[in-house]
Amino acid sequence: MSSPLTRPTWTPAQAAALHGIRTAMGAFKPTFGQAQSVTERAQVPSEGIPEGIHISCELAPPSSQIPAPIHSTSIQPGQVPVFFYTDTPSESFADGKKDVKVILHVHGGGNVSGHPTEQRFISFFSRILRALGKKSGAQGSAAPIIAAPSYRLATVAENLFPAALQDLFSAYHHLILKGFAAENITITGDSAGGNLALVLTYIISQSTLPMPGHVTLFSPDADLTYASSTSVPHDIIPLSTYQACSSQYLGNFPANDLLASGILIPFTASWPKTLVMTGTADNVAESSRRIVSGIQEAGGIAELVEYADLTHAWWMFSHIFPQSDDGLERLAVFVYN
Repeated sequence: MSSPLTRPTWTPAQAAALHGIRTAMGAFKPTFGQAQSVTERAQVPSEGIPEGIHISCELAPPSSQIPAPIHSTSIQPGQVPVFFYTDTPSESFADGKKDVKVILHVHGGGNVSGHPTEQRFISFFSRILRALGKKSGAQGSAAPIIAAPSYRLATVAENLFPAALQDLFSAYHHLILKGFAAENITITGDSAGGNLALVLTYIISQSTLPMPGHVTLFSPDADLTYASSTSVPHDIIPLSTYQACSSQYLGNFPANDLLASGILIPFTASWPKTLVMTGTADNVAESSRRIVSGIQEAGGIAELVEYADLTHAWWMFSHIFPQSDDGLERLAVFVYN
């Protein structure tokens, strides 16, 4: 058996753990032909929730203001399950509060997998709440909230592009209608969800809805042409998997359109303050660099954090990469400062 791939800063234990993940991810193939119903996607788990964390779900109605770029004659907007994570009972924000900080998180999964109540996201959101809670507590602010939409996954024809973007726009509109202040909303996303979060922000800028206050992206997969990507053998997800998932998500929609690939967005000086974090052992790290440089060149405010030798999905691997917690602390500082 060959030795696991390693990087200068990895311990043998880290290399072995990542080898196991890389092997499992190398066998992943996107499925097609089945999709969960809205009712199935709206189920709140009854177990696996850390003590002190509360999860509830609301069905956001389809927005009446879906912008023209994501209209479709064959794919119509529908109800969207939005899961609320908080460390206080959900009744406390039933009507929304202007001073509440809200994280609208778009989960990753290649646009073909993932759900806000998968155990990996329950753990991730719980860690985010703890990081945010330290800042809100120190400032005497209201308890923060995470809103995580269960958007349609591209596993059946009626869920292909632009279904996910329609759902995400409806979820954001729902937060505004509930009374949350747009300037207190941070749109975040990881991996493919980072690209969706970026494109969602652009779509909001083309609508009548107010813009969010901040954007934070975790290693966004934001060039679906993959022309800017470089193959890093140490990463846990091969480029071929990214390409297969993105091709299924887009269907016949071109990958070189700005609604598909967020790096192509024509950023402006009024773009929300943006924090982008990635690792140098990540196949799609160049997307992060191009996003930040694009915003900065347009006169906007953006920060890039590159962690040495971190692979894709580093933010989920607190048991492998201690830097994962640093990333969440940076998010908290970014949101509250």
